[in-house]
Amino acid sequence: MRDGALKHGAYTEEGGEIRGLVYAPFAEYAREAHGVDAAVHRHLSVAGIGTLLDEGRQVIASVHFEIRRPHRPAPGRGGHLVLVTGRTAGGLHFHNPSGIDAATRTATLTAEEFEPFFAGRGVSLGR
Repeated sequence: MRDGALKHGAYTEEGGEIRGLVYAPFAEYAREAHGVDAAVHRHLSVAGIGTLLDEGRQVIASVHFEIRRPHRPAPGRGGHLVLVTGRTAGGLHFHNPSGIDAATRTATLTAEEFEPFFAGRGVSLGR
């Protein structure tokens, strides 16, 4: 997947190292190579994530990497990606591959806990 995404210009490279995801080329790559309905959301609220989840979509959300330590104040917003897969009364459920333990790799945070880490942008994925 990485190689295909690179060919579509979905990642930036710096000194031979992959740095960040470029949303529009990634969405194009997901549609063309994998048949995934992908849409870029440049301005997205936490409530908007909930609406997309209710529509059956998942959301790649830009958050600060310290979301893995949600008990601490958010030092910023964005720069790291998590996959938001659903929501319940308990909050937003998401996968964070760089979590520090099982509970932060597959996590749930309330909208109020999630929001300070969230940059207000992402990509939604449907079927």
